[in-house]
Amino acid sequence: MARLHPAIPLALALFGWPLTQGCGTDAVGIDACRRIEQARCRKALGCPELGIQTAAGVEECVQYARDKCLHGLPIAEPSAPTIDACVSAIEQATTCDIIAAPETAPACAFLKPAGTPDAGSDAGPDDASLDTTLADAPAADGGG
Repeated sequence: MARLHPAIPLALALFGWPLTQGCGTDAVGIDACRRIEQARCRKALGCPELGIQTAAGVEECVQYARDKCLHGLPIAEPSAPTIDACVSAIEQATTCDIIAAPETAPACAFLKPAGTPDAGSDAGPDDASLDTTLADAPAADGGG
């Protein structure tokens, strides 16, 4: 039976270890992001202009949000009551504006990072405050 050269495990230990150090994430607010984005997905069914037209489309959006939120939020992690208030504002929204851009709702204003210009200013294309899952999600109509 062939045996490994004694230096091979040592080489793997010395040179393989640094490769595993880059696998971590500094993402914050993953669960908060998921709750907010999934609330938006469920509410988007009532907003045809957001492109989600069927229950299957809502489910696809929810799954997409789950994965996309692995990057977390672009802000410090909000408290549970803050997240609850934002999700509630989305769920109770009577217009599609809040669903399309939740950071415009007072309860979700924390989604806009500090120093981000208001919507009424001359914000450039790089001034987006929150990656919007609904805008990025693949169009889904449930096949029918």
